[in-house]
Amino acid sequence: MTTALPTKPMLPAGRSAQPLLPLKLTPPPLRDGVLLRPDLQALLSEVRLHPITLVVAPAGYGKTTLLSQWVQELQRTNAPVCWLTLDRGERFPAMLLAYLIRAFQSIVPHMGDEAWRVLSGASNMQRDWPLVAGSLCSDLQRMLPTTTFLFIDDLQQVTESAAIGQILGYLLRAAPPTLHIVAASRRAPTFAPLSRLRAEGQLLELSQRDLHLTANEARQILAAQQVVIGDDDLALLLARTEGWALSIQLAARALAGRPIERRSDFLQALAGSQEQLLHYLATEVLSDLPAELIEFLRMAAIPERFDAALLAEVLQRDDIVYLLGRAQALGLPILPLDDRGDQLRFHPLWRELLQRREPAAAHHAPAAEPPPADSAEPPAASSQAKAIQLQFGRALEARGDLDEALSHYASAGATGELARALRQRAWPQLQSPRRDTVRRWLEQLPADVRENDTELLYMWGYSQTVNAPDQAISAIERAADRYHQSEQYERELRALADLTALLYLRGRPPTFIACCVRAVRAANRVRDAWSRGAALVGVTAMLHTKGRYAEALRVARQAAGQPLSPSWHWLQAMIVASINNQLGMPADTIAMIDDALQLPQVDHDDRMRQNLLRHRAFALELQGYTSEAAALAIDSHRHLGDYYRDGSAGFSARQLALLLMLQGRVDEASTYVAQARVAFHDMGALKPLASLQAIELYGQLLRGQGARACAAVGAVLHRLDEAEGQARDLRLRLLLALVLGEGGQAERALALTNELVAQMHERGYRLFLACTHLYRAYLAGLLADQPMQHAALRAGWQLFAADNQQHLPMLPPAALRAAVVGALQLGLAAASVSHVLRHQLAEQALDILRGMIESPEVDIRINIARLLGDLGTAAAYPSLRIMQKDRSQAVRQVADQALSRLIYRPPYRLRIRTLGAFAVWRGDQEVRDRDWRSSKARQLFQLLLTERGRTLPRDRVLEALWPDMEPDAAANNLRVTLNRLSKAVEPDRPDGAPPAYISQQGETYGFNVSSDYQIDAVDFAEAVAEGQRAARRGQRSAAISAFRTAMTLYGGPYLPDNMYEDWTVVERERLTMLFNDAAIRLGGLLLDEGLAHDTIGLGWRVLENDRAHEEAYRLLMRAHASLGERSTALRLYTRCVAMLQEELGVEPMIETTALYTTLRDMR
Repeated sequence: MTTALPTKPMLPAGRSAQPLLPLKLTPPPLRDGVLLRPDLQALLSEVRLHPITLVVAPAGYGKTTLLSQWVQELQRTNAPVCWLTLDRGERFPAMLLAYLIRAFQSIVPHMGDEAWRVLSGASNMQRDWPLVAGSLCSDLQRMLPTTTFLFIDDLQQVTESAAIGQILGYLLRAAPPTLHIVAASRRAPTFAPLSRLRAEGQLLELSQRDLHLTANEARQILAAQQVVIGDDDLALLLARTEGWALSIQLAARALAGRPIERRSDFLQALAGSQEQLLHYLATEVLSDLPAELIEFLRMAAIPERFDAALLAEVLQRDDIVYLLGRAQALGLPILPLDDRGDQLRFHPLWRELLQRREPAAAHHAPAAEPPPADSAEPPAASSQAKAIQLQFGRALEARGDLDEALSHYASAGATGELARALRQRAWPQLQSPRRDTVRRWLEQLPADVRENDTELLYMWGYSQTVNAPDQAISAIERAADRYHQSEQYERELRALADLTALLYLRGRPPTFIACCVRAVRAANRVRDAWSRGAALVGVTAMLHTKGRYAEALRVARQAAGQPLSPSWHWLQAMIVASINNQLGMPADTIAMIDDALQLPQVDHDDRMRQNLLRHRAFALELQGYTSEAAALAIDSHRHLGDYYRDGSAGFSARQLALLLMLQGRVDEASTYVAQARVAFHDMGALKPLASLQAIELYGQLLRGQGARACAAVGAVLHRLDEAEGQARDLRLRLLLALVLGEGGQAERALALTNELVAQMHERGYRLFLACTHLYRAYLAGLLADQPMQHAALRAGWQLFAADNQQHLPMLPPAALRAAVVGALQLGLAAASVSHVLRHQLAEQALDILRGMIESPEVDIRINIARLLGDLGTAAAYPSLRIMQKDRSQAVRQVADQALSRLIYRPPYRLRIRTLGAFAVWRGDQEVRDRDWRSSKARQLFQLLLTERGRTLPRDRVLEALWPDMEPDAAANNLRVTLNRLSKAVEPDRPDGAPPAYISQQGETYGFNVSSDYQIDAVDFAEAVAEGQRAARRGQRSAAISAFRTAMTLYGGPYLPDNMYEDWTVVERERLTMLFNDAAIRLGGLLLDEGLAHDTIGLGWRVLENDRAHEEAYRLLMRAHASLGERSTALRLYTRCVAMLQEELGVEPMIETTALYTTLRDMR
């Protein structure tokens, strides 16, 4: 939850631990001379057509090699491919999801960013994994418009976990159809929905039998070892090994060392289970090796993966490169993990056999995770084995591979080294998805070791900040006490940073303040720049809790000039944002939050981030962005509600309730009031409970229960005074003044606002003080106190204008209108009044200004003319025409200028994406989902785009969008939807100015093709046309260039979010046919240039659109044939015949059959 970094950098020297291993996201490279299996390669065409492919066989059958070969072929055709190799560490949901996110980010860099943040904040991944998986799948659906492949190797490592099965099943169900998953496993997985997919024919399965080596393939392996045997012996070898690739490779190595006349006897001796067979073959192979090489192999098999430098460092030998090269030359199963072949590993079965030859190493636990708590202790290893394990642990630790290092320390029984490595290296992993892994390692330590080591105790406490915050507070507090006792004040301050942030979120003011005091004292003992910053934040927090807001902000500005750790930076941002929102300085709130979110440790911790965003939402409300504010506040509270199951989300619920109540959304607000009440009761928090009563009274007023609300104001004021003490939230008292004033008790309301003005001025309130002045002016007007009314108007508008504010929150409609009219009569704050008129009183603005055209004051009439021009509405024309005839030349001149401003042209080009996804940009600013405010607004825009160049009668629009609705209701919906559409694409268009992009003539509607816009579908069609013209002229290079541009522009089907709407079908089919034709033409041109793999990629893109496209099959057959892949070409013909029969009920064309015959008869 918080970020446990020291008050200044204190990481030990050496490489930091890597949270995720990059090698697991890279397919293993194919070794030189790897066996090519054309029949299995040909199955790639089937893989492309199935959403999931499973390759299931025991170890040693070539699953990983096959997947790597498929990846290589797909990459040659420019298909997006991501890879993930699993191990035991991914049986925990957090690690699996972390690796899945990073795998997808290898092809789309920002995909899953939100899922990563959620992953950092979820408290219990066994329960909360749907939050992460849902966010990731949402991105997959939006950001994978073209066919993409995810390869997962070693699936059997994780499928024993029920939660992992649920995650993988969710991925299969929620992933878009463009994602194809290919997985290899030693055991057949059983999680849902595999059974359904199998029954529906959507699952492609390769079994052990499919991976058996053929006689020809076995001969190739034998030939590589220069072994030649007869057909009978070859048949015997295949029968005894059942085509098991690994055993045949070992048999080839053993046969190479035997005289020809003894080879048959050797083959006769092969028998037994796979394990017995492998043991026998390995024994035979090892028996021919020198003892020195066997000893080296035994040592090299201790780590899970290795390289020459690691072995040289641990074994202290200078012949490691020679020994590795010798072992590989002998055909031993040592597999490369990277492209250069530096990183290596033994085949798992071979490694296991080598480890069995060393009893002390048999108990080595290579898994990246500690054993379960209830597992039995392994037998004691020999001193030599322990020493080797320790050396490997230290070497791997120095490289940053902390998990493997800890495994080696555990295997050596070296508790001291395990504790030291955690102490020195594990902090970065506590701020990553490996947080729970570190916690499990800490809990594997003896309890007394963890409790008596202050740093480990602190780490253990920090590791539980998400899933067990109360336990975390206790542990971190004990650690801070011990740091203090041992006079390690810098470390004490580091612990107090995390403890303070935790207590702030948990809503424990007394303990929080005590912790701040401790932090200030510790900082005064350290006395460096980092500690000064921490002390200033602590002082800021203390002043905030005492209600001394102006002093708190002044100290916070000093703190901003000092270096701050992420925890102190986040805490300062939370406090300052809270103060600024309370005082009414929203711009400062947003600036502070944006600054804090620049820190990766804050932005990537979703608990920190969402708490900041809820303050940002309230600041947006104060600036008048009501829809954005509500959407952000609701989304933020939803996340926090998912993270906090213990009442800590009550503060978010209360803030959201206040925001919604100010927007008049009483029923929704009441829901969150109820949530907050339950949360505060659970926490025993009395102060926020009193604030909820004030919000509820305002809700009663809005429901028309003003008398009842007024009767309770006095009691609620008393409770607020008792609960809040000095740290009073005067906004709530302004709410109560509104209850009194709007409830008919103007005198009581005026008395309360008089008190509030003094209190707010003393405490530094700004926007809410301005609102209080203006409401006070309104009340004074009701009570006929003109001097007070005018004084309050001047004070309110002066303050409002001085801060460049743009929105007056909280004021009731009548009070707001009175404030504006009064300002116009007194000539106050012209620019500010203009903004409020246009944005808060838009529907009344014209009537207000019209009523003042005949004012005797010239200055007032000049201001009215200017404001009429600011409105930008065509309805202002008549009034300005009148003012053009005013008796004052100055008024006439301003009226002329105002009329010229009523012509509106958007200052941006509208860029529209329709292929593969729908998106709209106003220049560089994307129109977000919430900007449309309804799906119908998007659909209406899409309908008009689709029919661009034509106008649609109203009945046609209503039938397309509201076919089952009564005509009058549908027509009303159309009016509302048009308004929302206009606001989305032209948010700054003045009211009354004609729309730039949507044309309306009477009861017909259309997209204005004369406007400034760009549509990808138009650019695509033009590129195809240019390619066709170049091809007709015989200009091959120009045709290829134009067609390539078209392929890039075509991101997928037209308007995929309206796939089943009748009005999209014709345009979608037109564009799809254009794409298919262009892709086939380009493929033919590229094939003539010798670019077969590019051609294959294009052919498959066509088949994604049309499974029975015969020309695409012919193109693919020709391309594979040109690569010498005859079996793949023939398999494609079989698929073509089946698809033509299934989809169209026809036979292949003569050209296709002739091509097949030619390929079949090739020799």
